[in-house]
Amino acid sequence: MDKNNIWKNTLEELKLSVSPSVFQTFFSQSILEKTEGEVITIAFPNPYLADLAEKRYYSLIKSALDRQTKKNNSLLFITYKKFSQKESQRSSEPVPLFDPGSIPKNTSPVSTPTFSPPKSPSTTNLHPRYVFDTYIVGNSNNFAYAASKAVIKNPGLTYNPLFIWGGVGVGKTHLMQATGHAILKANPELKLIYVSAETFTNDLVAALQQKTVSKFKNKYRKLDVLLIDDIQFIAGKEYSQEEFFHTFNALYMTGKQIILTSDKKPEEIMKLEDRLVSRFLGGLAVDIQHPDYETRLAILKQYAGEKNIDIDPDALNLFATTVESNIREIEGKFRELTLQFQSLDRIDLNSVQQFFGLKSKTGQVRKINHRRAVSLVSKYYKIKTSDLTGKSRKKHLVTARHVAAYILKTDLDLPLQEIGRILGGRDHTSIMHAVEKITRLFSTNQQIRHEIVTIRQKY
Repeated sequence: MDKNNIWKNTLEELKLSVSPSVFQTFFSQSILEKTEGEVITIAFPNPYLADLAEKRYYSLIKSALDRQTKKNNSLLFITYKKFSQKESQRSSEPVPLFDPGSIPKNTSPVSTPTFSPPKSPSTTNLHPRYVFDTYIVGNSNNFAYAASKAVIKNPGLTYNPLFIWGGVGVGKTHLMQATGHAILKANPELKLIYVSAETFTNDLVAALQQKTVSKFKNKYRKLDVLLIDDIQFIAGKEYSQEEFFHTFNALYMTGKQIILTSDKKPEEIMKLEDRLVSRFLGGLAVDIQHPDYETRLAILKQYAGEKNIDIDPDALNLFATTVESNIREIEGKFRELTLQFQSLDRIDLNSVQQFFGLKSKTGQVRKINHRRAVSLVSKYYKIKTSDLTGKSRKKHLVTARHVAAYILKTDLDLPLQEIGRILGGRDHTSIMHAVEKITRLFSTNQQIRHEIVTIRQKY
């Protein structure tokens, strides 16, 4: 395998291990310069990124490269300028991550980020894959999708700011960047940039160090559209909040569009200044939930099509039924499945059952009444039903109680208040927490998944 393919495959693995903002910040312009025996040289556009990548992600990158090369490698992190023009010409073309023209062959980096206003879509930092053509719309995200479409028609006028919030991996970044792509398609002359809150803060720190704050302000305050991901990360950073407050006001007062994402509602972000909370709530705040079954199935079908994976429809249905988590984990688990059975021409139902440790012949969950469900959970965990519905907070009882709540909600679709009554008169917020916790664990914790699957087989 040549170095280009090695790095492409390594980047695919890294995508599953880090957040989109981290992936874009550290790896968007990284290239595998050369391999010499078991020494792999990776180049970054400047010493700042090279140093941070080595300190924070050395082990992660090494593990991925070791798997690709089947060697115990040592990594060398450099900047582009350490290679002469002659060496660069001898090397094969670098592997760009986003825009094929975005990585110069002989870049002369500076010690910290530079600041210049965006001049064209190629400098917007938008990922080419994050467009509406690859965005699946379902019950979990249709309101946020509709709001984004409205913003595209009237940037700066309809919903400003548009604040998109939700848990990890539910598609906030994808929707935000798809909106950015669509805005530029309709208005190519607009100046737009996408950055993470961490990048905004790093740019500010670098500007202070270089005494180029005016250039920093020009970069962010002369935009037509500003997209900032994970805005919650400026919370508690006094100077970053101060600068963003003035940036926000400068854009808002001139009718420029602002789109933000966060893992929480504005009012629930700890250590976020009240004046910023007020401004965030001045537009429209919409949430994206974990995808429902239909959306999960559509995501899997799209992913299988993109990767040209032949999989039986029943197997796909079982996968969508079993993995009830966020989009990132769904794609990660599906990639694990395809890697495990890559020798097969077609992935069938038995393969998926084997992957999840299921023994039943179908992936369908039969409906039962709540008494039977509670009884089966109690029997599995070898506890009395009265203890399951009682007041004790012993660890094994709490786990069984959470699993019972999950089954009552997921398989019987009972209201939270009703589940709380069945499980000893508990508050609906406690039930909601239990269901959310087990939902996350079901796709990430093999033991919990095995326990629930075993209980379901008794239906």
